[in-house]
Amino acid sequence: MKRIQLGIALSAMTLGSVVACGGENPGPLDGVDSVVFLQRPKRNEMGDIFQYTSYTPTARLVKLSPPTADGELTEICCSNMGAEYQDIDISGYDLSFDAKEIVFAGRLAGAQAYGLFVVDLETNAVRQLMTNPNRDYVNPIFLPGDKIFFQTNDLDEPGAQQFRDEYERGTTLQMGVMNDDGTGMKLGPRNLSHRVFPTLLSDGRVMLTQWDHLGDMNAGHLVTVHPDMTTVREAFGKEGTGITNSYLKAHEIAPGRVIAIGSSRDRTLQSGAILDIRLGEPYAAGNAVHADRNMSEDTASYRLLTPSVPLGREPSSMTVGRYYDAYPLNAKDYPDLLVAWADGPVESGTLGAAGPGNEANFGIYVYDSERRTRRPLYDDPTMWDVFPRPLVSRDAPPVIAPSGTHGYDQSTTLIGSMDVHRSTIANLERGSVYGVRVVEGFSVEEGIPDDFGITEHEGAAVLGVAPVRSDGSWLGLIPANIPVHLQAIDVFGMTHENANEPVWFSGAAGESRVCGGCHESRTDSVIIDPGLTEAVARGPSDLRATATRDQRVSVGGFTRDNTVGVPWDVALQNIFDAKCVSCHNGTPGAANPSWSISDPMTGATFSWTFDLRGGEAVYGVGDEMFSGYSRSHLSLMGPDMMELEDAGLVIVGEIKTYVEPGNARESELIRKLNPVQQFPAQDLGVRAFDVSQFPAHAAAVGQELTADEYYLLVLMADLGGQFYSRENAPN
Repeated sequence: MKRIQLGIALSAMTLGSVVACGGENPGPLDGVDSVVFLQRPKRNEMGDIFQYTSYTPTARLVKLSPPTADGELTEICCSNMGAEYQDIDISGYDLSFDAKEIVFAGRLAGAQAYGLFVVDLETNAVRQLMTNPNRDYVNPIFLPGDKIFFQTNDLDEPGAQQFRDEYERGTTLQMGVMNDDGTGMKLGPRNLSHRVFPTLLSDGRVMLTQWDHLGDMNAGHLVTVHPDMTTVREAFGKEGTGITNSYLKAHEIAPGRVIAIGSSRDRTLQSGAILDIRLGEPYAAGNAVHADRNMSEDTASYRLLTPSVPLGREPSSMTVGRYYDAYPLNAKDYPDLLVAWADGPVESGTLGAAGPGNEANFGIYVYDSERRTRRPLYDDPTMWDVFPRPLVSRDAPPVIAPSGTHGYDQSTTLIGSMDVHRSTIANLERGSVYGVRVVEGFSVEEGIPDDFGITEHEGAAVLGVAPVRSDGSWLGLIPANIPVHLQAIDVFGMTHENANEPVWFSGAAGESRVCGGCHESRTDSVIIDPGLTEAVARGPSDLRATATRDQRVSVGGFTRDNTVGVPWDVALQNIFDAKCVSCHNGTPGAANPSWSISDPMTGATFSWTFDLRGGEAVYGVGDEMFSGYSRSHLSLMGPDMMELEDAGLVIVGEIKTYVEPGNARESELIRKLNPVQQFPAQDLGVRAFDVSQFPAHAAAVGQELTADEYYLLVLMADLGGQFYSRENAPN
């Protein structure tokens, strides 16, 4: 057996830990015969916290009996299962309720993807479940009712491809459920980005980490979902309750309370600090209160159990390190935890620069969160020892009955609000909201090369606008299983302040996703008198509910009612050419301000002048030259600041941004043009802003736009200022 490395033990002792010896009382593990954990060969890069395909052979599941530093290590699976399993990699696992089986995600040598396997701990037999060999199936957990919940990059939409994430462009994961014998597979509605690390709660719901990305929103939050993959609800991270970028690998410690890892989205080897999260009422007078009521994201709270561990991507220091996983051993106010911990920087860039042999080394420890001490159990210096948990049985939670269905076309999803004016983040005065614009999201899998434009927004297709009724209610039917987000708009087609929802959501076929209001209070009850909303009485709006993906495009010209996507070079450039380029043509002057960037290493400088003509824009210095979009797109949206920073280029002077992505109302371009009324009817005589302050530039210079042209520019800004859409995808 492998003993604890002396260096690791001494590091733990400097923090006040006691190194476990033979015969010592194991404390919180008293009565536990064995601890199970996963061993994976060491590595320094896992991608961001959502990546899942880091194949390195010879992983194995093991148990330590008794769970002390001199206990005996026994392999459970899988090099002892025959030649086929010698070079398997295992990425994650779960223990059955009776502790007699383990389900795990593994990739065999020569295989193209990760599949699902079940090992019987009594017979020492392993079987592979039937899955698509060309798709990955990871993060399995047991559900009550003899089912397995998992995540996969498979999909069941005919003719579609799985989404690709916003940065690494990795194929994203969605939810799935199957019987524990591999039959009856069903896939759930998709998020535009990954969903990872599911865990089962005692009330029967599943909690997982969802990557929320839309413009400036770019983080991993905890959400809950029913086992039938409906009723996704926010749990922790937004609503001002969070402390860092992402939360992952949650484990329930008691009803309404979970232990999770808090981390930067990337460069931390999917590890971080340990958080004690209450999903309900906050701590009071320094003591934890029961959180089994009022559980909602805006009433959630946390306690940081490892305050020295960095919450960002900076390297951690010696004796501090980072935690890969934390499993609660009890529900004390300051709980004891079974953890996987690595010392040193635990940051991929720093470790990579140090060269081979300097990989992060995760070992297994018992962590006393009150005294902030670690007691080491096991560490193999050549492996990551991760995901420890006691080999004990547990009670199965109740089986949650499948969600009911709405009363309309069962191939669609019903969405809506009972009263849009009930909002915790926006001041939506009654009568100010004309309707709710529903926007479908998609990624570069639809033929877009790398990015949709200079901004951070993904693909957008307008499914339609559902009118808000006199009582504030609205309903709409949309295609099932696609990600959408909502915008509360006024009669000018512009999104209200703070009413451009910054996350995607989706619903299954037949599911009803109707909320109380437009980001309403999560604790107040919404009472509708006399019990039936006007939207229900009138029936839902059809928002391309049964249209297939290839039908969800602009047809018949880019008018207010026909526009789905806003392809920059097709829908907008014609406006610029006809109404703008006689003045805004790249000639320096009052109408065309300039900006510059320079390379501080060489002193080379590049200047750009405002230009609304078409044609490719090429900008940069020396070897750092960027292109791919038009001159008008670069001029209105400004360069990608992250791109300039990564290239080490410096801005000289001020780069003016004329379009605020996702916010037409605050965009200088839109204010200068002062758009006209769009709903319920277009009216060139009614302007959005006071003409004494914003004198309608195009009209003032004799180049008045049509109502449809104003709408296209407003829509472009509110959708995020993309250059590409389905209508002008290059492939």
